Formats: sequence, C-alpha cells, structure tokens
Amino acid sequence: MDKAHLPISEFSSLDWTTRIGWLLVGSFPLALPFRNLFELPMAIMAICGLWLLVTKPLASTAALPIKPLAVIFVGIWLPMLLSLPDALNVSRSTQTTLAFLRFPLAGLFVFHALRTEQAWHKLQIILGVALSITALCLVLQSEHGSLHILPVALSKLADIFSHQRGVGHVLAVLSPVYFYWIWRTRQWHRWKWVLLPIYVVAILFAGARAAWIMLMVGIALFAIQITYVEKAKWGVRIILVMGVLTLVAIGGALQNPFLKARIEQTSGLLSGNYAAIDAATSHRLPIWKVALQVTRDHWINGIGPRGFRYIYPEYGEKDDPFLVGNPDEGPTHPHQLLLEVATETGAIGIVGYLFVLTYFARRMVRSAKQSGPAFAFMSAAFIAIMPINAHMAFYASFWACITWWLMSLSLAATHDPSVEHANRW
Repeated sequence: MDKAHLPISEFSSLDWTTRIGWLLVGSFPLALPFRNLFELPMAIMAICGLWLLVTKPLASTAALPIKPLAVIFVGIWLPMLLSLPDALNVSRSTQTTLAFLRFPLAGLFVFHALRTEQAWHKLQIILGVALSITALCLVLQSEHGSLHILPVALSKLADIFSHQRGVGHVLAVLSPVYFYWIWRTRQWHRWKWVLLPIYVVAILFAGARAAWIMLMVGIALFAIQITYVEKAKWGVRIILVMGVLTLVAIGGALQNPFLKARIEQTSGLLSGNYAAIDAATSHRLPIWKVALQVTRDHWINGIGPRGFRYIYPEYGEKDDPFLVGNPDEGPTHPHQLLLEVATETGAIGIVGYLFVLTYFARRMVRSAKQSGPAFAFMSAAFIAIMPINAHMAFYASFWACITWWLMSLSLAATHDPSVEHANRW
C-alpha cells in the first residue's frame, strides 16, 4: 500500500505527541504577550519535529500534509536563499534565512499533535479562552479607554495581555477562528455572543489600521464560512446578528476621542493632498518611495531578508523624518508586504510569493467542501499572507512565527480525516 494512503492506525499510535502535543501547539499564542517567549514553544516544536523525522521517517511523512507544506515553504524560502549572494547585510540575512528552517520542522510536529478530534477540540478551547482574555484586558486597560475598573491585584496581569506587541494584529488575524469558536459553541453558551463586540472593540482600541483591514477581511471570510461552508440553517440571521453587534461595538467605540482622531486622520487618504495622505498612512509614503527605488536598483534577487533598514539611508532624502533621529539606520521594513518581498528578495521573491498565494488559495477553496474548523484556520492563514497587508515585517521573527504556525494548523485541519467533520464540542 502506498504510504500516502495509509490510514492513521497504520503509521501512528497515541504517543505523547497526540496525548499532550496539542498543549505545546496551544502554548504558542499564550506566549505572545511575553516579549520573545513565543520563540520557545516554536523552537521546542521544531526540535520535536526533527526528532520525529529522524526516529520515525516513515511515520513522519505518511498520510500527513508534508507535500503542501514543502511546496509553500520552498516558494517562500528559496528566494530568500537566492538573495544571499547580493545581500546588503550578509550576516543578518543569512541568520534570518537559516532561522526559517525551523518552520517546516515545527509544522511536522503540529501535524502529529493534531491527529485527533479531541486534540483539535482542546486546542480551540485554549485559543478561545486566550483571545477572550486578551481582548477583555485590552478594552479594560486601554490607555485610550475609560474602563479602568480592574482590581489593582489584577492590573499587572491585564497589562501583560493588553500591551503586548502587535496585539491588534494578532486578534485581527485570528478573528475567523475566534468567530467560528463563538458560533460553534453558541448552543451551549449563548452568553458568548457578548464576547463578539468586546473582541471588535479591542481591535479598534489597539489603534492599528492595518489590523482594522484584517478584521474586515476576517468578518467577510467568516460570513462565507457560515453561508457556503457550514450551510447553516439560520446562516443569514446569524450573520445579521453578528453584523448588528459589530456595528453597535463600532458605534460605541467611536465615542472614544482617540478613535475619532484616528478615523479623521485616515480620511486624509481621499484628500489628494500629499501631506494629508502621508499623515493618514502614518508617514509611510517616504518609506514606500525608498522601497520602490531599491526594488528598481535590485530587482532580480533583492538586498536580502531584513536588509531594508541598512540601505534606507542611501536612498532617504535629507529631510526624511525617519533619518532625523538616526541617520545611519532607517525603518526596519517597508510596511507593505509586496514591497518588502520585492525589496528584499526581488522579482524571484515576488514570483515565489504569488505562486504560494495562488497555491494556498486553491487549497482554501477546496477546504470549503468540508465542514469544521478547516476553513476558519485557512482564512486566518490567508489573512496573514494577503498582499494588501501593511503591518509587521513578513520576514521578521514575530510575524513569521505567527504565519507559519497558522499555516501548519490550516494544512493539518484540511488534511487530517479525523477532523474533517470535527463538529462535536
């Protein structure tokens, strides 16, 4: 029998990776609020994946989504490798490129850890609870809010969750997964609908407009899941209820002076005035101008991953606001995903990225044929890599870890037959 068609019982047993592996996978988002602690679970998963590959090579590759993971990884990683000969900062680019090798190994562990419906059930509980706590703490302890009502004894813990790096981006990219969790558990816990407006307000209070765009995409993809994937009997009504709750949340949040100022600033995008548009994009125009110039001069294979900050002073103008305080080093990345790929890995990187995006989108469409969490995780991974993103650096450790963690989860959910109909909660 072809190993690719072996049933689960033929190549795996309920070893520790299945019994408690879900806990390690779920610990990754729990570690995000604590500076660089998220690197620890990712490293442990990669080491465990390497151990599985060395000690159980057949069982590690049989009936698991190794092929799609390998295809996606090569599409992103090979252009990074090819950019090294012309890298501006060889040491930094090489370090970043080699560090990416941990992601497919961690993905291999994720595939093994999430082989059962019970593992998926427990993982989604962890995610739901963690995201709920983070959103609630962000709303209650927001510097821009007025609900400072937590007891002093709990305020320190709340600060950890509410002031984590990129909290708005993390909540936004996981919004399809969170919405699915609320919808799936509504029969037993109707009160969870209250969490929806809190979650939306938390993303708004985070103040990252890139996260707002990601949230809108997440809402749209979840609506598709309810109507076309789950074919819910009351799908339209559920969407209307969620829409009303979201609008109420937005309406209430707009009473906040900070959000009003952010929205007024964003309206400058339609003004046609350079200064207003630059202010609306948080002064991204000089960065994008430099990125385009660098791409023009290094269009084949770019300047190497994470090299943008080192070449920026060569192209930045004398009155560039990002060089006033530090003339020797510019912004860490172009703050636009396509520009970052084009700048640091060139045309080769763009071709690889577009191939990966198309390949993943096709698998995402196919995942719409199966009910369960697969489409929700696919949606989250798609949001993380969609080309309109203007958030954190694509090649940087923080967002790269989130992206590949989601990628591994989405591929595991769409492939493993034990979770194709994982609707029991």
